[in-house]
Amino acid sequence: MKSIVKLFVAVFFILGVIKASEAEEYYISGKVRYADNNEVVTMGIVKAYDLNGVLIAQCNIQQNGDWIIIPMRVGQLDVIGIPDDEWEDGVPTGYPNKINPAEFTHIDVQGNTPNVDIYVQRGVNGAGRPGASFVKASGLVLNNNAPVKDAIVYATRGGSYYGYGITNSNGEFSINNLPEGDFILIAHKIAHESDSKGVFIGEAGMDNILLNVTSKNTLTNNNPVEFRLSQNYPNPFNPNTVINYSVPKDGMVTLKVYNTSGQQVALLINAPQIAGSYSVVFNASGLSSGVYFYSIETSGYTDTKKMILVK
Repeated sequence: MKSIVKLFVAVFFILGVIKASEAEEYYISGKVRYADNNEVVTMGIVKAYDLNGVLIAQCNIQQNGDWIIIPMRVGQLDVIGIPDDEWEDGVPTGYPNKINPAEFTHIDVQGNTPNVDIYVQRGVNGAGRPGASFVKASGLVLNNNAPVKDAIVYATRGGSYYGYGITNSNGEFSINNLPEGDFILIAHKIAHESDSKGVFIGEAGMDNILLNVTSKNTLTNNNPVEFRLSQNYPNPFNPNTVINYSVPKDGMVTLKVYNTSGQQVALLINAPQIAGSYSVVFNASGLSSGVYFYSIETSGYTDTKKMILVK
């Protein structure tokens, strides 16, 4: 009986992979460089948003500055290069080289779109000032009293950038390693009117800073037009890979990983989600090299794809 079940699961996986291979998928790719000297950025992430500010996909910046996001649905998008997860010497910058989303150049994706190079702006690296005293600024970004996720808050002084924070799902941000003194904090979010506030940050730092951004509401439909499970990237991978998927309506979403014997080795998602596009990182550090399958089930849709772990 067990062998019959395993055979059934294997056949299901094969059919799912064949079905998935029939879907047309596009990519966007390029390099991330510093704007002042053309030096490549060797670590960080690139995020792609639709023009409503909904995160479509993201990927890591490779050591040679390369980035690639796959797949992408057709239409206009904005991309932002973020040099590193922690503050160093660059700040999040939209394509090709602007900080304010109102000045981004939209990317019109109608097929594979290479050579989308992002030139990130330098900031003032606080770690390079010996003997300086560093403090932290933190607070909230709201839109009509609702928390705003993925807003970027920049700390500026005299036209230079001294740090940044990116809001979490609760709208909370934190900017570390700031020198004491006067700053202008600017909150940016794609498809929103920005907000700014002048503050003095003393030796105790500053908490509970409130910034408000306002939706432009230029577009009316944020939802993806179709269900899609994308090919993971990178593939082959070791040990992390990103899986993107879209669901066209609200419902329960389950995303699982199986080995070639049909045994479940990971449960990545098992929760209700609203219609939208999502990304999840799969860490396979505890698994052996080989072929694996990831399968999604939601609101009457199912799909399966193959991925390869190489250690």
